[in-house]
Amino acid sequence: MNQPGTQRDGEIGRELERWQMEVSANESSPGFVSQLALCVARFSTSAWIGAASLFVVVSILEVTNPGFDATTKDMLVALRFPMFYLFGSSLIGLGWLGTLVTGNKELPAGRRRVALLLLAAVLLLMVVDYLWIYQPLLQLVEPPGQTKPSSFARYHDASKKINLVGLTFGFVAVLLLNWPARITSMHRGEGALPHAGNGAS
Repeated sequence: MNQPGTQRDGEIGRELERWQMEVSANESSPGFVSQLALCVARFSTSAWIGAASLFVVVSILEVTNPGFDATTKDMLVALRFPMFYLFGSSLIGLGWLGTLVTGNKELPAGRRRVALLLLAAVLLLMVVDYLWIYQPLLQLVEPPGQTKPSSFARYHDASKKINLVGLTFGFVAVLLLNWPARITSMHRGEGALPHAGNGAS
């Protein structure tokens, strides 16, 4: 005749086995890939916001520095901005791909969709800025030091506005990607290890 303690130990053993299976399923490769993708998306987009903010600050300091003449400032436009667009498109593109691969378990579906749209908009603005604003602007500063036509100011203002919009969209996307997700039932304790005392009378 089985003792009550033996039956209870058997139930606890089965419960432990079921819990271990759930943990193994949660730690499977698809989950790891999704978590890695979210990590890449967060790192890439956050890195871009920091780099772009620093770029803006340095650009303002260079333009307003009385020690730089017109020739030097024109040369800086040709030197700095190609790297700005290259790194920006690479980081935002990597962030978009990471967000696309991230599963709904790691990032709520609504936030994921909005982040994808915002990052795609940032990439589109970069393309527009590079092709239709920066390229014409570059022609106006070559050769360096020449007198600027009235169109220079228009292109310069357009570049500032479109980059401000892109930076704002990117910042909102970073918030959506980095904001903590809602705690799951496993974290609340529903999937915790059963206690040996459960079921005792």
